[in-house]
Amino acid sequence: MINRVSTASQYQNLTSNLMRKQGELNQTNGQLSSGKRVETAGDDPVSSVTIQNYRQQLTQIDQYNGAITLANNRLQTMETAIAGVEDNLGATKQKVLGMINGAMASSDRTAFKDELISLRDGLLELANSRDEAGNYVFAGNQSDTKPFMESTDGSMDYHGDSQSRYAQIDKSVNVKTSLPGDQLFTDVPNSYGDFRPVFSDKTTTAGGLTDGSKLHLLSATTSDFSSVKAIEVSFNEVDVAAADGTTIKEMQYNLTVGGKVVAANQAYDSEQGIVYKDPAVADSATLNLKFGDISSGDNISLKPAQTINIFDSIQSAIDNAERPTSSPAAEANLQRVIDDLDSGFVHMNQQRSEVGTIMQQVDRQQEQHLDFELTLKQAQSGLEDLDYSKAIMDMNQQMMALQASQQAFGQTKQLSLFNYI
Repeated sequence: MINRVSTASQYQNLTSNLMRKQGELNQTNGQLSSGKRVETAGDDPVSSVTIQNYRQQLTQIDQYNGAITLANNRLQTMETAIAGVEDNLGATKQKVLGMINGAMASSDRTAFKDELISLRDGLLELANSRDEAGNYVFAGNQSDTKPFMESTDGSMDYHGDSQSRYAQIDKSVNVKTSLPGDQLFTDVPNSYGDFRPVFSDKTTTAGGLTDGSKLHLLSATTSDFSSVKAIEVSFNEVDVAAADGTTIKEMQYNLTVGGKVVAANQAYDSEQGIVYKDPAVADSATLNLKFGDISSGDNISLKPAQTINIFDSIQSAIDNAERPTSSPAAEANLQRVIDDLDSGFVHMNQQRSEVGTIMQQVDRQQEQHLDFELTLKQAQSGLEDLDYSKAIMDMNQQMMALQASQQAFGQTKQLSLFNYI
């Protein structure tokens, strides 16, 4: 049996075949021009899903890298500011050491005072440093608030908070990008321990340091700071009988805690210092006090303080700058400022080291992102990018097939029974 094929049906089949081959050729040309094997989900549905996942991960890495750039900028600004604070404290210490020189004229001490005021103002500028976005570096989360401002009495008040800002540099990695100003400038560890000395000159009506005294506090600690009270210690050198019957000089002390005399006329051991524990209270706190260069008649007060405000220390140096060189309290206060500045320098160095550690962590995280980004791009390229040599061969074959179909279509289109009648 002979099947009949209509001319219209044959024409339609040939046309569809030409269009299909033309489409294949156009697709290959498009791939060659874009360099991509998979441009739409229809090109390769399975690979397209994986490629989209890669793109999402790469976008996330770009976001983390942006956060890392911002974190590095803030950390570098903070590290630079802290380095400036270290230099400032070092210069201030040199000025105070010069002021302790008793041979200085009053005009010299006035000049030193002016320089100390300038250094204090410079320290204030560093404490109020801003980052590239205009945010205050040492204000905690109150980045729009100026952290340190001078009050009417010359003290520096902190107006920020005690929090740190953070940046997310990976899915589960957050790093500090700021340090609160109180942590840096007002919570400097007290170099003496748990108490801070208060010096005054001895008068006919009040105790203090005797003329020519060089008394200074070495350390003052307690085993329980929660129960601490103000302390007062006085020293007197007396004659006592030795075991061999001779008379020797002995330095004795009186200890007052919270306004109550708890030890009187006790021998002072320069090696051990003063160790006191209330015998009437079980498990009471133990006081350990050590002093140097004691003179008979000296009296010193100790107030509880585990931290110091570095601005207050510098202000103390300014306040004592023009006091008479004959004042033992003035010299003792200046020596206390030097101890405070030493503690402040060590504290700032530790804070700077913390910033450096964070910067190293950020750098390591950035390297990990770069490595992972390269891996993702290579995997994405393997699925998405075009194999040019294969695509060119396919195009040549498709062009040949299209040309053959076009020729066949042309010949078939001319067939008609009228040609044979």
